[in-house]
Amino acid sequence: MTPPTQVPYLQGQFSRAGGWLPPDPKILIEWVRKLVAEVDEKRRWSGPLGPKDLAPSIQAFDAVVQSSSKLRMLAQAMLDEVPNKEPYLTDPVGNKQIRDYNCLLNTFNHIVTTKVPEWNMHEYEVGLIGFPFNAVLDWPMATPSGYAFFLDQQINEKLKDILNAWRDDVLTKEMSLKVITEEPDGWLSPEALKVLEDNANLEGQMLKFAQIFNCDPSKDHWGFQSWDDFFVRTFKSIDGLRPVYQPDDPKSIVSSCESKPFALQMNVKEHDTFWLKGQPYSVAEMIPSKPEYISKFVGGTVYQAFLSATSYHRWHSPVKGQVRYAKVIDGTYFSEPTITGFSSEGGPDPAAPDQAQGYISHVATRAVYIFEADDPTIGFVGAVYVGMADVSTCEINEKFLNKLPQQVEKGDEIGMFHFGGSTHCLLFEKGLRLTWVQEAIPGVATRNLPVRSALAYPCARADNVNA
Repeated sequence: MTPPTQVPYLQGQFSRAGGWLPPDPKILIEWVRKLVAEVDEKRRWSGPLGPKDLAPSIQAFDAVVQSSSKLRMLAQAMLDEVPNKEPYLTDPVGNKQIRDYNCLLNTFNHIVTTKVPEWNMHEYEVGLIGFPFNAVLDWPMATPSGYAFFLDQQINEKLKDILNAWRDDVLTKEMSLKVITEEPDGWLSPEALKVLEDNANLEGQMLKFAQIFNCDPSKDHWGFQSWDDFFVRTFKSIDGLRPVYQPDDPKSIVSSCESKPFALQMNVKEHDTFWLKGQPYSVAEMIPSKPEYISKFVGGTVYQAFLSATSYHRWHSPVKGQVRYAKVIDGTYFSEPTITGFSSEGGPDPAAPDQAQGYISHVATRAVYIFEADDPTIGFVGAVYVGMADVSTCEINEKFLNKLPQQVEKGDEIGMFHFGGSTHCLLFEKGLRLTWVQEAIPGVATRNLPVRSALAYPCARADNVNA
């Protein structure tokens, strides 16, 4: 890790740091085709599903769609608007992957009641690990009707219930342990462990999974209680494996997540066109309803980084100080801006919302923190932990749910994502000049920036000067 060093302040510097959906559209289509084939095979054995045969969360979603002519129209139109041509088809005779709205409902029902993501090297390489809903909706959400549909508040309320049901009925249950095994399609297979170890080991390290994370290979499923328990795993010794950078120096700022830089923007505005090309940050939308804090970050800096599905998923405080505010804000789950959809000159993002990480930081369900650093040079720091697609649960540590402010040490755990990777932003005040480690600059890093490692250092504060 290089020490903090002054780097150019480049407005709108981005890096394509996603990758949980494949860059090749044909791979995505083949994956969804197989999923739909599973659904069709299940229906051949059990017979067609009537409305009452669907899971309660799917029934509730359908009821909202059917209650509104606008939503019913959009639900079918977003499927019809997927171009009837390659590379969006599944076979030479022109059959679409999701045939109609009823097919979509049955696919949702199959996922929410039975689907536990298995390990598969091919799926890992194309980024499909753990995101079945996102894969199914990748093309529909890129259409004009999909843009309108997935911004609707009622639809997002029901999508939240669907994802919560998947969590409560499948991913946190004992049945999900069928993929936490040493079998070839298990997450403890030699192939999977090598990937997880490569992601977790720092440069020069060659530690095994059981040396890195809390587990017991002598027990069934290595002691994990569920698929989710495996994905929110903890380091065996976080102080030894991820020590806090300069723990006694209140000025140094550390990485809040095990993540790869996506964007670094300066002089951010209170309101901006975050849904258009460039996705400039709009502070009032990122941390709504808190005008006393919004004003502090207008004209300041936003750093954004991506957490991959196979990395550590817990959040840690970037500074020493007090947590002044912490709240989960409900929002969208599968909204994609038109700039990365079918109206884009280059066609839709085959890994949506990868290219729209700036956009979803304003509209998606997210946990928002406001820290007041002990060091007055740093001042206030905002943190936005964004639920991307299937990664719907943003969990704030109980300590910060009430009776704020609460003291926090630099590097303390403050919350976590469940079920996969996601993205997060750190906001810094206007007038605060920062030096950054080279690995924090988008496009420079080839690996994750380790959690609790050096991120930035305040070099000056000019409250009366435009940043």
